[in-house]
Amino acid sequence: MATVLAYKTSLLLLLALSGGSVAGMTYYYQGQTAHMNNEISNLGNGITSSNGQIANLTSQISKLKAEIASLNQSLQSLPQVNDVPRNVVIRVEWVNTFNSNQDRFYPEYITVVQGDNLSLVFISNDTSDAHAFTIGLSFRGLPGTEFQLNNSRTGLSSGPFLTPANANFTGRPTGCTDQNGNSVTCSTQKANSGTGSTGDCNNTAAIPPPCDLWSTGQLGIVTVPGVYKFFDFYHQKIGMYGWLIVLPNKGYTGS
Repeated sequence: MATVLAYKTSLLLLLALSGGSVAGMTYYYQGQTAHMNNEISNLGNGITSSNGQIANLTSQISKLKAEIASLNQSLQSLPQVNDVPRNVVIRVEWVNTFNSNQDRFYPEYITVVQGDNLSLVFISNDTSDAHAFTIGLSFRGLPGTEFQLNNSRTGLSSGPFLTPANANFTGRPTGCTDQNGNSVTCSTQKANSGTGSTGDCNNTAAIPPPCDLWSTGQLGIVTVPGVYKFFDFYHQKIGMYGWLIVLPNKGYTGS
């Protein structure tokens, strides 16, 4: 009788243990399944997000292509000429005699044709501030480079729009670049007036003496039609800038 009781007890314990193991395993695999389903859902969301980003980038690329096409179309719509390219000397002056009484270039608009070989004379007679002529060289197929003349001198100011403001120069001009964007010695000269061709300017005098400056530079052959901004980096903020217009030219062979 004792043996039968012990057997029953052992069988009940085994069943109890087996039932607990099956329940534990079932719970474990249910948890793993839920975790994997969650991972699959996350991957699906990631793919959806990536697809959205790809679609957004594709849309932006399409817009950029449309803008480029529009610019090219606008370029083609510029008046075309059929001229033999020339050597052209451009004279640009600083003035403040327009109705605004502000610093300006004269002329503000310069029109040439593709293939013209340009040189520049920049003249300023301001007794207070220095002035510069700066233009990007994209019209020569050299984006990211600049040509620059700098009419500054001891006794002239940098003006109120740079930092530090109204700083007076104490030496000869620097910062000039040539038709290829390379640094060169500034060609700035002073007329034999006021303090003479070798004298300094003096914007602190009760009556500042004349300070007639000029500089020259070779812009080179313009090869890319378009409209290009030139500016005075000292006074661009008050509107001292202008435009170089290069017309497409059937007479330009590219040689």
